[in-house]
Parts: sequence; C-alpha cells; structure tokens
Amino acid sequence: MIGQSTAQQIVSAVRDVCGYDINYISPDGMIIASTDEKRIGDYHEIGFRAAHTGQTLEVYDNHTYAGAQKGINVPFNYHGTPVAVIGITGEPDEVRRYAQLALRIMGLILRERDLDASRELKRAEFSYVAKTLIQNGSISHEYLRDFLRQKDLRSDDSYRTVLISLQDPGRTGHYTVLENRVETILAGIRHSFYAYEYPDRYILIITEQAYQEQKQLIRDLAGIPAKISVGSVQRLFHVHRSYEDAQLAMKSGNELFIEFDDLYTELLFSDLSYHVKDMFLNKTIRRISAPDLELLKVYYDCRLSLKEASGQLFIHKNTLQYRLERIHRQCGLDPRNVRDASVLITAMRLADTLDDK
Repeated sequence: MIGQSTAQQIVSAVRDVCGYDINYISPDGMIIASTDEKRIGDYHEIGFRAAHTGQTLEVYDNHTYAGAQKGINVPFNYHGTPVAVIGITGEPDEVRRYAQLALRIMGLILRERDLDASRELKRAEFSYVAKTLIQNGSISHEYLRDFLRQKDLRSDDSYRTVLISLQDPGRTGHYTVLENRVETILAGIRHSFYAYEYPDRYILIITEQAYQEQKQLIRDLAGIPAKISVGSVQRLFHVHRSYEDAQLAMKSGNELFIEFDDLYTELLFSDLSYHVKDMFLNKTIRRISAPDLELLKVYYDCRLSLKEASGQLFIHKNTLQYRLERIHRQCGLDPRNVRDASVLITAMRLADTLDDK
C-alpha cells in the first residue's frame, strides 16, 4: 500500500520534528524505511507484535527483542487497515510524547498522497474523454453519461473547444509555474473539462452558455502568457469539428486571443496550398519595401484617409501620396483603388498567417 519512497518521506518528516531516529515497520515486521540507514531491511520483532495486536509497545533495552532497540512502537491504521508501525528510538519516557505527533504527521502525508492520486485519476479521466471526443473516437455511452452527470453536463448542450498554448518555447524554469497557473484556472471554470496535449497545449471543452459567461476569464489566460483560440459552437458528439476550427484559428494570426467566429479571409486561406500562398505574396506585397508596407498598414487602418494617415505618420499629405504612388509602381497595384486595396489587404492578412515579414 505504501512504497519505500513515501515511507522514507514519513520517517524523515517525523525526525525533523522530534530529533530522534524513526523506523517505518511494515505489518510483517520488516523495517522498510529508517533515518538510521543501517537498519533498513532488518526484522523488528516488537514492530511485528505491535502491528498484529494493535497496541503501542515500549522497549526498555536493546537486547530483549530481535532487531529492536529502546523506544516506542506505535501501530498505525489507515482507512481501517493496519498499514505500519512507527518506531521512535530512544528512552521510552522521553520519546513517548512524540507518538501521537508521529501518527498525525503520517496521516497528513498519506492523505496528501491520496489527494494527489485522486487528482491524477481525475485528470486522466478528463483527458480520456476530451481526447476521444476531439478525435471523433468511440466511447461508451454509459461511461460518457456517468461522466457528464458528475460534471453537471448534458450531451444535448452546445459546446466549444478552446485551445490554450503556453508561450514559453524555451521551456524555461518558469514553465512549471505557467502550467500550474493554467491548470488552477481551468479547474475553476464551470461546466467544462480539459486535457493536456503535449508539449505545451491545453484543450478545454466548455458549454456555450458557460463560455459566454466566463469569456473574460478565459481571455485573461492570454496574460500568463498563452495564445488562445476558440472553436465553433457544436453539439457534444461533433465537438471534433470545434477542435478543428480552433486549430485553424490558432494558425490564422498572431493575436493572443482569437475566435473562429471572427475569421473571414482566413477561412479561404485554410484550404490553399503553401505554394499558392507563396505565389500570391510574391505577386503582391513582397514587391513592396518594408517601410512602405508599414506605411500601407497605417493607411488602411485609417480607412484610406490621407489626412488621418499622414497625421499618424507625421508626414505631409503630399509625401504620403508620393509613397502610395511608389507602392503602385513597386507591385502594380494602386493602394488608393478599392479593388487593388482589397487585394493588398488580403495579402497582408495572409502574410500574418504565415508569419511572413
């Protein structure tokens, strides 16, 4: 039930408090952990007796019982089962007062271990259900029904898939801290469950109603930092489509938060081969110098207003007109013409999706 590593953790924790050598004795009388390493693996006669009688036994000399030294030996039951005896080495009158403290420390450590195991089991269950759904895999309807009931969810609700990609490509020392922060937040989001996807991504499946109610909380994850993409609304058994849409949104630009619902030209880009995209950029904005391309972005952000754009760029309107004409000569497209402007804007959006600078 309790491995040597946990047993060693227990004896070390007790000794840190009381200062005496501590033995962890299994019900069959073997010392499986001790702060006195020489005693590990020895048979402890009094420990065996204490485990099987359920009584605290004291030893007043070092020679009466096999493997035993002076001290006190306290049996410990967990969930109604005798699991070990804690032996505290020393004069019984001196170490007796630490017996209950030793049991309490052992109980706390085991309860924490059980909580960790419970969390891991729950995390594994969440991961199994989430990954099966996004892969459109087969899952027992009875199992899924019980799972949804525990989470207060229903199969006929509408759901979204949210992808959270941690922005720490170097996997620095802060990476574990980022993971812990994300998991703490995700665990508190109502009407949802999540899974971890190696190496740096979380998949959150959440009801549409809960998403709308907690959208700001999810958006705030971008400050961790993380890049977040939100898939389309789908029924639970079609949530794999929402996952695919969230993946498309993740690739569509450099924003830290993006919803599939906000995509337009990106939907067209998604089915184009890299070769076609590359050709389109070569025919359009790759013929424009980097400074002129930055100017063009400001011009379009200002809705083709010469006055507003020249003010933001701190240049004269005539200078702006000259540079727009220069762009016209560079690529053959007139930025002031509505049709040509739509082509240039589309090209700039496409370049963003390819991280083309």
